[in-house]
Amino acid sequence: ALETWRKGAEVTMVIREKDVGERVKYWARPDIVNRIKEGSIQAYFESQLVEIRPFDVDIQTPEGKATIPNDFVIAATGYQPNFDLLRKLGVSLSDDGILQPNYNPETQESNVPGLFLAGVVCGGMNTHVWFIENSRIHASLIINAILKQNP
Repeated sequence: ALETWRKGAEVTMVIREKDVGERVKYWARPDIVNRIKEGSIQAYFESQLVEIRPFDVDIQTPEGKATIPNDFVIAATGYQPNFDLLRKLGVSLSDDGILQPNYNPETQESNVPGLFLAGVVCGGMNTHVWFIENSRIHASLIINAILKQNP
């Protein structure tokens, strides 16, 4: 939303919750909230997109159905790791509902020897912990671990 708005787009956000989620990137959330408050970005809270047409969309709001003009829809629906794939590969997951993969944070190697994990998947369902911006370090940890194993 912010990037397209900064490039000149008129942005409308349809948000299912009553506020911008606390799990939104901590450095982006205040900016989004402020753009909504000042009116630069339109937001419909506790609402859902129900129909997309070539030039407008219907959204269901607490006040009823609304039709708004629209050129493009960007569905930012969230991310959930592929836990089935991790299990098939033999990666053990925490049993606390977070489903965090078992890995060594010093090397990023999972409980499966030679299988390394990087990025958002390392947080399991806590997808608000690791982002591109703060998980770049994972690459060098993995490379260093591989080099130590195979000098």
